Amino acid sequence: MYTSLYNAPINTPLVLLQVENLFLSKSLQRLGLFEGSRLMRRDEEITFHPLRIRGPKGDVVVPAGMAGKVVVHLDSGERFPMVEMEPDTHGHIEAMTCGMGAVKGLAKLGLKEGSEVTCIRKLPHMDYLTVIDRKERTRLSEGEAAKIWGRSNGDKMQFFFSRQGRPFVVEEILGGPKSTEYIHTHGVAPGKTLILESIEHARELHWPKSGAAEIIISTSAGLRLYLKKSEAKQIVVRAAGPRSA
Repeated sequence: MYTSLYNAPINTPLVLLQVENLFLSKSLQRLGLFEGSRLMRRDEEITFHPLRIRGPKGDVVVPAGMAGKVVVHLDSGERFPMVEMEPDTHGHIEAMTCGMGAVKGLAKLGLKEGSEVTCIRKLPHMDYLTVIDRKERTRLSEGEAAKIWGRSNGDKMQFFFSRQGRPFVVEEILGGPKSTEYIHTHGVAPGKTLILESIEHARELHWPKSGAAEIIISTSAGLRLYLKKSEAKQIVVRAAGPRSA
């Protein structure tokens, strides 16, 4: 089924079929996007930053999507989503509005209602270049790396904290069915062995102004691109079938 990128589903593999505006088409080609290229429309949560939080189990990384659904009550009396915490602010978790999958994932990190939390810092957008089962490579965002739970060298941890070159065995994906399904599109699943090759700054263009409603896409090459709604309406895509073995 063909549709415009503007109307395309989020977090679903897509194939670029046509760009109706010639100038836009050439601009995308310069970025490596041609007819037949695979891409994915991303959830707007990528415009927020994951947080490094100090909680009952020490330092953990909370992905932006989860942090947006956790209400914290600061020592100052303010209440707002955890994703809006600034470095060095302290308080406790007052409520969670996320699904049970995310609640269980946060509990794995030692975070639940009543937990004392301190924001250490907001994390920059990075790409984790990763080898899966010593066969294929993928790029994971910092938030995705934080959702992958497993063990390395006998220690349980988030893949975010895995050491470069050291095998990491995936045990579970933290979060609900949506998070699990999306991370599976990278080829990452329980039982897989990941090896972190390197970490790079994410290649991002056209950062949106604060509050702007932009369409965000990512490509298999690791590019994150912000498009205006008018541009997304001129790009025709279809759902991608499975890759050949």
